[in-house]
Amino acid sequence: MDCKASVSLILNNDKFLLIKRSDRENDPWSGQMALPGGHKEKNETCEETAIRETFEEVNLKIKINRFLGIYYTLNNKLKVAAFEAFTLNDDVIIDNEISEYFWVRFDELKYDNLSYLYKNYTIFGLTYRILNDYIKNLKH
Repeated sequence: MDCKASVSLILNNDKFLLIKRSDRENDPWSGQMALPGGHKEKNETCEETAIRETFEEVNLKIKINRFLGIYYTLNNKLKVAAFEAFTLNDDVIIDNEISEYFWVRFDELKYDNLSYLYKNYTIFGLTYRILNDYIKNLKH
């Protein structure tokens, strides 16, 4: 499988991990709601990227359960592999790329015109599409 980045939809009991990216100059996703993940390094598989990036960003060790699909950013420039994963620990410690994190139940997301609302936050773009596909599959 070929990708430029990977993200993890991390499940823990009946919740998943949602992060808010820190406001940072030169980060095209600055301040956005997201799933843990990031860019692939040389000689790394997409799955290894998801595991490494998750640990770096939120200090969680994860076990990949399954591949969810390939997604593209809205500008179509970044090919992202998405994985469903389970936590092996639940001691979240965020790094400087993350400003907040939330364990969210899927029924807490409110659909709003090609986005989800969670509390005062809007989830859109790549993260919305991954979550929306996942939720649709849960209902089948």
